[in-house]
This record gives sequence, C-alpha cells and structure tokens, in this order.
Amino acid sequence: MAYPIFTCAYEKDHNPPLDAEAEEWFQQARVLEKVRGVKDWVTIVSFYDKAIAKDHWKAMHNMAALYRTGWPGQPGVEQNTGKMLDLYERMVKLKVPLGYYDWAVVADHGRGIFKSDRMASSYMFQAAQLGSPMAQVQLGQYFAFALPRDKQDDDMAERYYRCAGAQDNPDATAKTASFYDTAKKNKPRALFYYQRAASLGSSIGLSYLTGVFSSQPEPIDNFGYQPDPKLHEFYSELREQLNANPNLRFPNLMKDHPLPP
Repeated sequence: MAYPIFTCAYEKDHNPPLDAEAEEWFQQARVLEKVRGVKDWVTIVSFYDKAIAKDHWKAMHNMAALYRTGWPGQPGVEQNTGKMLDLYERMVKLKVPLGYYDWAVVADHGRGIFKSDRMASSYMFQAAQLGSPMAQVQLGQYFAFALPRDKQDDDMAERYYRCAGAQDNPDATAKTASFYDTAKKNKPRALFYYQRAASLGSSIGLSYLTGVFSSQPEPIDNFGYQPDPKLHEFYSELREQLNANPNLRFPNLMKDHPLPP
C-alpha cells in the first residue's frame, strides 16, 4: 500500500478525556488485576464494565484483551471474540488512536473477521495519523524493512520512528533504538533511545545499558563505549528493581546519568 504524506502526531493530543469517576474504577480494576495468584475476576470485570459505560477507552482496551484470550479462574473471563470486536469498534467511534491500532492488528491477523491486508493498512495509517506510537513504529518498519530492497525508504522510516520515539511509550522507544542500531548503524543514537526507553520502564532498554558497560560486552551489546564497572553495576541494580516491580519508572535517568561522550 502507498501511504500518503508523513505527518507526526502525538497520541496525547488526540486521546479523548477520561471521566474522573470512570478513571477511579479503572484504577481499582488494575490494582486487583495485578494481584498475584487467584484473581477476583467478577469484581475486576465489574469495575471495567462501569468504566466502559462512561466511555473509558483504556478500560475498553483492557477488557477487549481479556475477551481476546480469555482468562481461567473460578470464575474466570470467557473468551468472546464478538465482545472484543464491539469494544474495538467503540474505541474507533470515539476516535481513540489505540482503537485504530487494535483494529489494524485484528484485521492483520484475521481475529474474528476476515484477514484483510487493505483494512489493516488503512487502520494502521489512521492510527499513526492520530499519534499511535506503535502504529508509527509499524509504518517505520514497513518503509525500512518490509518493502523490496530497491523500494525501501530509510528517510521516511526514520521520520516515523523519531515521532514514535518522542512519545512516552517504552516499547515504541525501544523499537526506535533498534532501528538506529540495525538500519542506520548509529550506535550512539540507538543507545540514546535505549536509555530513554529504560527511563520509561523498558526492560529491553535496561538490558542493553547493562551489557554496554560490562567488562566483556557481548557482540550485540558492543556500542563502542569503554567498560565502566560503576555504570554496569548501576544499570544492573535498576534492572533488578524493574524485575521486582514492572511498574517502576526512572524519570530522571537521562538528566542525572547522561551517557558518556
């Protein structure tokens, strides 16, 4: 598919506002969902459903994910493709960037609907236009890797990756780092994005930062920096903290610990 001209948009500028009461219900559902062991799915679903009734699109996304796979329990959450699609469609009607991205993924994999490359491409582009960082990464990957070699466009790919990497999405930022590492062979720029991803809670970012400064870095971790035992230990400790608590973020990481020149 030939995509129209590039536009950099940020998801935060297009996400619909969330009702305050619905947000409280959503957060209560998230707390219960993170409990280890047996989960109280009846209460979790109840909180999500109440939030969804007030157009809370994050609750729609999470509930749709549960319907997509189902979740065992006594009782659990039954897999229900129809309800999943209804929630994704509702997100699209609300013009939620993530909703367009979710629908693109569904169309690409043929989950509950006929697999359609054209529909997937159309929704993915609309998601990117509305600022979805993961959609922007997908378009970046399309231009950098998916096209035949003689038609690949690294400049266009870079525009999408940079736009995605400027947002606060750890997965998209880590993929932006990977693009600079593999496609552009720009190790310093790649490590900049890996550090930014780490600050947003990316285990991938912290893994690279830990390896880069080790005394004997693996080839994949060799970014041309000198071994630094203190930095290696510092990032190893952050990695352990994140493993223990995946919700951790390190907002001052880049400011307090700038990368060596």
